[in-house]
Amino acid sequence: MDRRWFGTKLFRGGLVLLAGAIAFAVMLSFMAHDLIYHPRDYPANYRHLLGAGTMELEFKSEAGRQTAFYVSPRGTQDLPDHLWVAFCGNGSLALDWLPLVTRDTNQGDGFLLVEYPGYGKNEGRPSMTHNRAAADDALAALALKLGVPEANLEPRLNAIDHSLGAAAPLDFARRHPMQKIILLSPFTTLHDEAAAFSGATFARLFPDNYDNRAALLELSRKNPLPRVTVFHGLQDSMISAKMGKELARLFPKFVSFRPIPNAGHDDIGIAAGDEILAILRADEKAN
Repeated sequence: MDRRWFGTKLFRGGLVLLAGAIAFAVMLSFMAHDLIYHPRDYPANYRHLLGAGTMELEFKSEAGRQTAFYVSPRGTQDLPDHLWVAFCGNGSLALDWLPLVTRDTNQGDGFLLVEYPGYGKNEGRPSMTHNRAAADDALAALALKLGVPEANLEPRLNAIDHSLGAAAPLDFARRHPMQKIILLSPFTTLHDEAAAFSGATFARLFPDNYDNRAALLELSRKNPLPRVTVFHGLQDSMISAKMGKELARLFPKFVSFRPIPNAGHDDIGIAAGDEILAILRADEKAN
């Protein structure tokens, strides 16, 4: 047998195997992305959900045309005493926060409801990079709408989130000062969460590794420290309450853990609603 022929066939066979392995890895990466994000659209008549004090903010970000929503204090364009930036879970939408927002009796609160790229009306594809840019650009769009420099809003910033969205405000707080952050059902890292369901090998293929431990470590060096409250349902079968508890254990100086005994993953906002509103109302008493 001609050794050159054999070597050529072996080389070509290796290339085919390598190409197949790369294609398989790319396919798994796309599958992993689809496991992280579950974009939804709004119905055609979604605007009936918007109250008189809710406005749409349209702006461009690196993922394309985006829309966020702003619930203004007292239905006016006055600057809010406290601006709460709300981030969603991986299968929810910005306007899903409205039931909680409408229960807030603090007349000085404003709410910036951030939508991820690919969700609702937004163009593009969600990713850690695109989500980060959309959040920053939404804040800039609100400052432009209110006719003030962004620096006028930053001393008023707070954040609230759920599940996958728990990583977004911590990442946001790396770039913008925060007074309070409310985390509902957070994970430690996305790879930890993925490994709990699919094993460590598959978890490494996830394109985005949101790391809440690393974000909190960075926030622990800020002065003043934000006050972070973790709410976690003890019946949560999606993200173990052990993860939320660990975040508080690692950073006891500024992170507190509040277990909700009868709550699961999707109903934590309802089950902990009164306690969440109490945190918002504490701002009202401070004014």
